[in-house]
Amino acid sequence: MASTTEGIRMGGRVRGMILAILTLLTLAVAPGHPAAAAVALPGGKANWVVSVGGLDTAAANNYRNWVRLGYYVFAGDGSVVTNYWTWNLADQPERIDTVTADCAGDVPDCAVKTVEGFTGDTMGGFQGTYGYTSDGRLRITWTKDAAGAARDPLTEYWNLTTGLAGDTLARMTSPTYYSSPVQIPPQGVFSDYSANFGIGFGSNAGLGRETRATMGQLVRDARYNARTYTGTFVVANRGAVTRQSTGGSWWFGSGTQTPGDANYGNPWQVCANQQCIGWNQHNSSCDCGSAFPTKNRIRYIAEVGGGRRNTEWYWCQCLAQGRPCYRANSHPRPLLQVVGDDGVFQGWVGVEAFTHVNSSTLRPDGDLASGYFGVFDMVQPSLRP
Repeated sequence: MASTTEGIRMGGRVRGMILAILTLLTLAVAPGHPAAAAVALPGGKANWVVSVGGLDTAAANNYRNWVRLGYYVFAGDGSVVTNYWTWNLADQPERIDTVTADCAGDVPDCAVKTVEGFTGDTMGGFQGTYGYTSDGRLRITWTKDAAGAARDPLTEYWNLTTGLAGDTLARMTSPTYYSSPVQIPPQGVFSDYSANFGIGFGSNAGLGRETRATMGQLVRDARYNARTYTGTFVVANRGAVTRQSTGGSWWFGSGTQTPGDANYGNPWQVCANQQCIGWNQHNSSCDCGSAFPTKNRIRYIAEVGGGRRNTEWYWCQCLAQGRPCYRANSHPRPLLQVVGDDGVFQGWVGVEAFTHVNSSTLRPDGDLASGYFGVFDMVQPSLRP
């Protein structure tokens, strides 16, 4: 009898375990406990570098232009997070020094400038959800701030292009980003707030500093040094919004490819500190008149902080008026590198946050009309439409 009684007890325990498991399964699929539905990643890519701006005519926004540069990270459960750096023209953000360029050749040894705040932690962020409209656009709704506190929703609608660079990258753009002449979309076309232009590229490569190409690689690595990097620049300046271009017809490794051109055989120079590259672009469009007749443009790109960060800085050499470096109204451009699934560098997205300063004091002078605020991409040819 003892063995029979023990068997009954064991059977009871087994039935109890089965009932418990069935109860848990029932709760998992019950209406009050829905399982998270899988949502397709945009273009199959989780990690994006993105540039966004609110750019309009002075008549429409009284120079209240702003730009934002950061990361969008998508998860398969339909959630998305962004962390970003941001600048407003009305705040007149200032230029700050980063690394000092110590390049060879005729590149001046100057402290490469970027915009204040870009060397530090991200300045803000949102959390939200994403999905797709019936016509295939990516819809993102930001419902929380970076800390997870609820906020008034902000919605964006992005056009997606997939299968770029051998399907290692995807692109998202605001609806009129590539329009020429520029078209400022009404509210609701790209977003239900003041954002109206944007460009981003995504892959499944990580976003840490170990994923970005080094400055030396840009000049010396055959994957990167023998192709152009150009793109679209949507910019607000002097009360208007225009579409310009970025980059140029030069290669990092050898300058331009046209014999007889002023920059033929004129490669970019790697700084001795390995943290930047510089270039004296001969006979550019710069023109300061007969007093300072040089037409050279001085360009730098430098590593800044961690993650995918770089910064671009350029100015007309004639503006320095014989001094080695120009410190006043130069062009600072925070950048994030575009990197494919395969770890190959493909270019940048970036913003310009140019505040006009007094040439003597080097402090903001309140001339908002002379500022340049814009968003852009600067990428290899196959990533452009």
